Amino acid sequence: MSKNSLKTGPDELGYYGEGENAMGGIAVGETLMPALHELSQGFEEAIKDQDFLDEYAYHCKHYIGRPSPLYYAENLTKHIGGAKILFKQEHLNHTGSHKINNSLFQVLLAKRMGKKYLLCESGAGQHFSATAAVAAKFGLPLVGIMGDVDVQRVNQNIIKAKHYGAKLKAVPGTLKEAITEAIKTWTTDPDSAYICGSVVSAHPFPKIVAFAQSIIGREIREQSMEQEKKIPDMIIGCVGGGSNFAGAIYEFLDDKNVEKVGVEAAETAALSHGTPGIMQGMKTYLLQSNDGAKSLGGNSLGAGIQYFGVGPLHSYLHDQKAVTYTSATDEEILNAYKTIAKYEGISSALEPMAGAAYLLKIAKDKPKDYLICLSLCGRGEKDLDTIEKHIGKDFE
Repeated sequence: MSKNSLKTGPDELGYYGEGENAMGGIAVGETLMPALHELSQGFEEAIKDQDFLDEYAYHCKHYIGRPSPLYYAENLTKHIGGAKILFKQEHLNHTGSHKINNSLFQVLLAKRMGKKYLLCESGAGQHFSATAAVAAKFGLPLVGIMGDVDVQRVNQNIIKAKHYGAKLKAVPGTLKEAITEAIKTWTTDPDSAYICGSVVSAHPFPKIVAFAQSIIGREIREQSMEQEKKIPDMIIGCVGGGSNFAGAIYEFLDDKNVEKVGVEAAETAALSHGTPGIMQGMKTYLLQSNDGAKSLGGNSLGAGIQYFGVGPLHSYLHDQKAVTYTSATDEEILNAYKTIAKYEGISSALEPMAGAAYLLKIAKDKPKDYLICLSLCGRGEKDLDTIEKHIGKDFE
């Protein structure tokens, strides 16, 4: 890996890039520094331990069900009439999304480090459900923290998490407030491990989560070469904090011929409308007031991509112009859901339909030998009540 590789970051202080434009870091109070340093050391030791990596690989295969399929969306491809479309079917993983890749890795790491209790935050509830499943498997108590707004709209994931033995703590707000509360709680309990759900917060969390999720992109490369005799020309994914998209593109960061497109929710598109700032332990793009004292942003139907910021890796890639970032409205997301359901018989979560909305716009203008891979990172059960409320009549 060359010095100029986009995969060399972050540095030892957690920064992607150099100088005043660097993103990431460890912007936390002194009380949290010992826990972060301990975690960083534990992570670096673990990824050099082949037995640990083998254990992770074993459970990826036999518990999660990896590799997830790389599926040729033949009907959708014919309907659009342009590029050949592939879905990386992360929604077929155990617990229904990409989240379990990271939950499994971090719980195994916590177990290796001798931690007795687990904490996690969640927006769509998918990370809560996934972490609860892994916590049950390895016999560790878990408290999941969610905003009360999200609790009202993703009830199925919460029910499953409780069935796995986890406890729920609801706080006023959405994902932003859940992350803040989880960090506060972790600070006061050194015997616990905070299982962070995305490539956000202070170093080393962005690095850990990107490492865990990079399995997605490695599989895309291998499967695409086997099935299509080439790697994709474009990879598309939704972006909230950005873990699924980071995982999908990480393997391809130095492939300049692979176009990479991350799609945020239009209502909370930090990379399209935000400015650099510091909050929740990291420097990154945020939707914030001019003085940085207040976070801004509206509401999206996709709970997992309704976040006022974005992971610092994505902020860095945005500034390097290595990745294209755009956004999709709720209406576009719902229309994409209808199209995928109609032509491919797949009920998707609303979050990846942000990426699908972009795909539907541009695929028709590409040649037939152009290969587009969409990271389909979650299944639709959690969103059925929301979908029925907004477009249920469209299916009658």
